[in-house]
Amino acid sequence: MRKIKYFDNELSIEEYIKMQICKNAGTQSFAYKDQLCDLCEKMGITYSDKLKKDELFDLLITNGCDYTLLAQKYGVGVSSKNYQDTFAITHKDVKRLEKKGILKVVGEYRFRAYGKYMYAPLYDIFQFASISEEVIKNI
Repeated sequence: MRKIKYFDNELSIEEYIKMQICKNAGTQSFAYKDQLCDLCEKMGITYSDKLKKDELFDLLITNGCDYTLLAQKYGVGVSSKNYQDTFAITHKDVKRLEKKGILKVVGEYRFRAYGKYMYAPLYDIFQFASISEEVIKNI
């Protein structure tokens, strides 16, 4: 499996998913603490309200919740920039792959540019980690 570059670090898929779900990004957070608490309740896991997000995440993982489920539920993915840096392709190439249905869009993130909010797609993290360079080059 391919590592994911995040700033100066190279993270495994599991580390990246945990970091994205547990980070506090205000209204741009993938998941809020209340959502993790609700998921614990649905799975029948006892928890304390005093737990932090990362502790709730660890509690979910140790009680049988899968990283794949959490990534899909909260729309965790990688941006076009990850594909560009890893496979030495352009943003237009990534958009072409998306339109052909090769890349799966799992969510979006909001950013501010030109005085307004804009949205960019996030692509499936598991597909990114497992797709080979030959497949991207051949397409």
